[in-house]
Amino acid sequence: MPLPRIACFHGGGSNSQIYEMQCCQLAELLKHDFQLVYFDGPFDRPAGPGVLPAFRDYGPYHSWFKTDTSSILGSLCGSERSDGSGFDEQNTDGVERVLTLMANDKTGAGGPWVGAIGFSQGSRVVGGLLLAQQQRQQQQEKQQEKQQESSRTNIRLQFGVLCMGSGAPMESKGVKSSELVRMPTLHVHGLKDMFLPLGRHQFSTYYDTERAQLYEVDYHHAMPWVKHEAQELAALMRKLYRETKDA
Repeated sequence: MPLPRIACFHGGGSNSQIYEMQCCQLAELLKHDFQLVYFDGPFDRPAGPGVLPAFRDYGPYHSWFKTDTSSILGSLCGSERSDGSGFDEQNTDGVERVLTLMANDKTGAGGPWVGAIGFSQGSRVVGGLLLAQQQRQQQQEKQQEKQQESSRTNIRLQFGVLCMGSGAPMESKGVKSSELVRMPTLHVHGLKDMFLPLGRHQFSTYYDTERAQLYEVDYHHAMPWVKHEAQELAALMRKLYRETKDA
């Protein structure tokens, strides 16, 4: 029987190959529970925090967001397109792109998608997926009937894991970005992470803290690597999956 799949999203200035190596201990602990599938952001950018010098031979490095050059102000300030668009001529948003990637994934035996995990900037992708799904489900309930959907939008995640995250969820067309994410989430914060204040702001600002769990580790801006902390993260993910399986 195919294992349930978890979509994995790297940080800014990294890539799927690097993130797979950063997650190798966690993946080993979860190898009988989930298949972890790694995706690349669509935009090239310089290496991000913590990538060099360890991964200097693993470029090119990618981002999930593009600097908005449509205005002089955007170009000068280096502001990002909050919806992750700019990778195609149709201005498809980033959430739609990621759902398409997931729907077309051929790496495994096709187990159901049950969760998403993101590191640093990748946590914004996770939040965007959950918020878009949350609002699609609300709309269906209002219509009191389930309409036929594409293979992209019938992906039903159960939970999200946000590691050393910061920033608002990636925006999606037709989604109220001001709404809190109420789907079950696990937030991993490093007490030695230089970006810890941003992670705490993300947790308290964009997520319903009654549905969100917090796991703090004595580590810097990286995936948990100390053995007992990686083991605890794996145990928390298994627990979250069990608790949301029949929800």
